[in-house]
Amino acid sequence: MKILHLVHRAPPFSGGAERYVFEHAAAGARWGHESVIATTDAWDMSWMTGRHGRRVERRDEAIRGVRILRFPVFHPPGQDILRAALRRLAPGGPDRFFYPNPFVPALDSWIRRDHGFSMVHSNAMPFVLRAGWEHARRFGTVLVSVPHANVGEKFRRADALRYFEGTQETVLAGSSLVVAQSGFERDLFLGMGVDDERILVLGSGVDPSEFQHASGDRARAALGIEGPVVLSMTAHCLDRGSLDLLDACEALWSKGERFTLVLAGPVLADFEDALERGRARPRPGRVIIRGFVRAEERAELLAAADVVALPSRLDCFGIVILEAWLMGKPVLGCWSGAMAEMIVDGTNGFLTGFGDSVTIADRLSRLLRDPAAGKAMGAAGRSHVLAERTWEKVTDRFYRRVAECLPERLPEQRAQRR
Repeated sequence: MKILHLVHRAPPFSGGAERYVFEHAAAGARWGHESVIATTDAWDMSWMTGRHGRRVERRDEAIRGVRILRFPVFHPPGQDILRAALRRLAPGGPDRFFYPNPFVPALDSWIRRDHGFSMVHSNAMPFVLRAGWEHARRFGTVLVSVPHANVGEKFRRADALRYFEGTQETVLAGSSLVVAQSGFERDLFLGMGVDDERILVLGSGVDPSEFQHASGDRARAALGIEGPVVLSMTAHCLDRGSLDLLDACEALWSKGERFTLVLAGPVLADFEDALERGRARPRPGRVIIRGFVRAEERAELLAAADVVALPSRLDCFGIVILEAWLMGKPVLGCWSGAMAEMIVDGTNGFLTGFGDSVTIADRLSRLLRDPAAGKAMGAAGRSHVLAERTWEKVTDRFYRRVAECLPERLPEQRAQRR
């Protein structure tokens, strides 16, 4: 079977949804499938909406046997006015054209043609989900939709519910299979009318081989760090709790606790603005803002950490939690997305409410003062990852479900194309 995987970005960029899609595309070969990823040329999310940020120059390349096609983002003049009109007038407009969904006319044109795909696997952003739905509807292919819905805490949802204001409910209703990252996300889809038998709760995974030779000592030496390290590795913004984490650390430093906070990953505009306007003033010598890190650097930073923190309401899963556990590290997460289901509070890590810097400070202090307890939490997390959360196990669950539910439609689709 030839499978089209759609996503807003792809490797070499390393992000949660991007990695999820790539691993599923690469795993298809084990099941006898050919995979193609179609994506944009954006590296930074800022390139999605304006001519600032970075993009990937390579338009057509193969990585681990997966062909990746990149289509250029177009930046029309008068974009605000155009988007406002399209949100009201265009099919799917209310979610398809809100920021940061980009204009990618070359992809729109390409997706309208038949390229011989038997299945479309669409992921994450509304413009991608709609493109997959349009292709599947036009050519009668099997459609698997994976919204990666970032909607906050279960009882305190984020404004990102705009995500479903356009045709996304129609897209999910028309999908052969809808993949959820957590039980919370499954319940969201059930409330939208998706049949339970068409929902697969799957989540993400990790590749243990990437962490085998990681050296925390090398990372500490490169950054000039001595003493305990609290690591946060994400795209830093207010919705990912970066400011709350910084406030919590400031409270601990003011009480005399000594450790270094490392913020690894890109700094997005709202958090950067908070730093520039003085809403947060990183204490000199106590905070290292590392920026984007390569895959090998991720492993070494995790090896160097004593605690890994992700007090975010914007991560529907949180792969860095799995990576931290694989390295035997205790984690601090948020009562949102899959973290609330993976982390057993007090057993393999701690959970806090979003924005609760007081509780974040208390839990960090406990872990820093009791390394033995932190080590035990990390060991419990590692056992769970090795048993359930390697990419091989996760992707095999996906393709087993595809094989169980969808094969009878494939001969019919081929006949329709003739």
